[in-house]
Amino acid sequence: MSYRDLDPTTARQELQADPTLRVLDVRTEAEHRSHRLPNAVLVPVQELEQRLHELDREANWLVHCEHGRRSLWACEVLAQAGFQRLANLSGGLAYWSGSGLPLETGPLGR
Repeated sequence: MSYRDLDPTTARQELQADPTLRVLDVRTEAEHRSHRLPNAVLVPVQELEQRLHELDREANWLVHCEHGRRSLWACEVLAQAGFQRLANLSGGLAYWSGSGLPLETGPLGR
């Protein structure tokens, strides 16, 4: 395994401590519009392999979906493509919000 699994509390601490940590949302556009982590980059999992060139392989990434299954697969794809600094949000945004942590909702800023 070439990535770490982070529970929501640890993921939030890392996001607060490391301003270079990027967030990759692999859910659908509709899910992303509904609720999301701030500044998340959206690349739906079904488009990930074709859009790898859009992502910085040297960056530190926190990958998430709604429940944690799609993000696990995405971490595998990213690791095989040479991404080395990966973390998976265990349980996804469902676990994040269930832990009482805030999510961004409403219209996307442009």
